[in-house]
Amino acid sequence: MASKPSHFTLEISKLNFVLKVLKHYKFSEARWFEFGLNLGLLHPTLKAIESANKGDPSNCLMECLAKWLTEGSNHTLVWQTLANALNEMNLISISTDIRKIMADPVSEILQCYIGGLAQVVLTEESVDLLYTEGLISKDTLTKVKSCGCSLVGDPMLLILSAVAEDHSKF
Repeated sequence: MASKPSHFTLEISKLNFVLKVLKHYKFSEARWFEFGLNLGLLHPTLKAIESANKGDPSNCLMECLAKWLTEGSNHTLVWQTLANALNEMNLISISTDIRKIMADPVSEILQCYIGGLAQVVLTEESVDLLYTEGLISKDTLTKVKSCGCSLVGDPMLLILSAVAEDHSKF
């Protein structure tokens, strides 16, 4: 019998998920350096990332997050740390949404299974049933269908949001 995760933690295997979350909230990749500083990375580390990636903000952000995820000290409060870093950059709405949705305990339970859920492809009838039962919104229904009834990317984030707002949808 497989053991159940007790708490969602972010580590390097979740890098792509963190990038998708930031993209979903329209975080500007160009601000990666300041973001890295607010995450607690050292200036020389960030300069090395910048130099190695020829100033490509997308790669720089990815490398910055990879460094943080592999060397960060407290991976059980990662969403809080990420939200704090965004807050320091005056990105209050993104920070608030991440605290409310990603750091929500019920949302974190679903995140423990994000790898498996990302591989799920639902039938159109199942997606319609989720909407009919009030478990997903019309917007989520449309997005899930537009992704071929897959839970990858925005549909998964919309589901996490719905669960965070109403735990009975879990």
